This record gives sequence, structure tokens and C-alpha cells, in this order.
Amino acid sequence: MTYHVVFSLEAAAELVRIAQAVRPASSVIQSADSIRRMLEQDPRGVGHALSEGLFFIDGETLRAFFVIDDDARQVEITDVRIL
Repeated sequence: MTYHVVFSLEAAAELVRIAQAVRPASSVIQSADSIRRMLEQDPRGVGHALSEGLFFIDGETLRAFFVIDDDARQVEITDVRIL
């Protein structure tokens, strides 16, 4: 069963900011989409635990921080950073 992946408002705004600063912007969008697809399948398997339920995953150009709600089968990306 897959997880539903959502971006917090803060993470979405940061993703837009990064995409505006990096060329080509499509590389940032592709990295975010790749991260989303990996998290849909197995968030704990592809993520790395940081502390108290916070995980991170690296894509081509991005690092995404996320939390997992197993009961709701949802992953929330709470922040993104450029690598």
C-alpha cells in the first residue's frame, strides 16, 4: 500500500525559491518528484532517521525532511534544502 505525500506550505515555498535560484529549474522539480515517488512506496526504507520522528532523504539536487503518519498512510515533507 502506498503513502500519500504532501508538502507543507513552508516546504512548498522553499521549493519554489530554490527552483527560481537554480538553473535549470527543471532539475529541482525533477528531484522533488523523484523524492515524492520514493516516499510513496517505502518512506522508512528510503529515509534516514534524524530524531523523534523526523527523517530526511536526498535526491539529485535536494534534501527533503519529512514526518510519517502510518495510521493515515501519509508523509509530510516539512522542509527542503539544496544540496
